[in-house]
Amino acid sequence: MLYITDGQVNFLYVTIKEKRVNAADVTGDIPYMKFVNDMTKAEFYLYPFTSISPRFTRLTIDAREGGFHTLPDDEGFYTYTIYEVTDATFGNDGDSSLTDSQIVETGKAFIKNPAITGVTYTQYTPTDNVNTTNSNTQYLSI
Repeated sequence: MLYITDGQVNFLYVTIKEKRVNAADVTGDIPYMKFVNDMTKAEFYLYPFTSISPRFTRLTIDAREGGFHTLPDDEGFYTYTIYEVTDATFGNDGDSSLTDSQIVETGKAFIKNPAITGVTYTQYTPTDNVNTTNSNTQYLSI
C-alpha cells in the first residue's frame, strides 16, 4: 500500500522495472498514475518524477503548496494503476487510448490530507419511543 500525504514531497517505492511493457527502451517510457477513490469513484491522474535503480523504482510526488502535483481534497483509500506511456501529453482526465496492456502495476493507496483534522458526525435523536423504520431496534426512556 502506498501512503501519500498532501502538502509534502512523497517518495513511493515500487517494482515496475521488471514488469515493463517495452523492456528494450528504458529512457522513453514514462509512468502515468491513475487513482480512483474507493468511495466516490472520482478519478485523477498524474505523472510522478521517476528514479530507477537496479532493484526498485522511486516515484516522487511533490504535493507541496506550489508543487508540481495536485492531489484531490478527499482523504481516503484509492485504487491506483500505473501505466507505461511514451509521451507526457495526457492530462488529469486520462485518455481513451490507455489500454490494459500498458499496465505495469495496480494496488491500493491511502491519501492523507492534513487539513482535515476530524470527522464530522450527525447524530439521530428520536422524538418519541416509536421506531417506525426498523422493528429490530427499541429506544429506552430513562
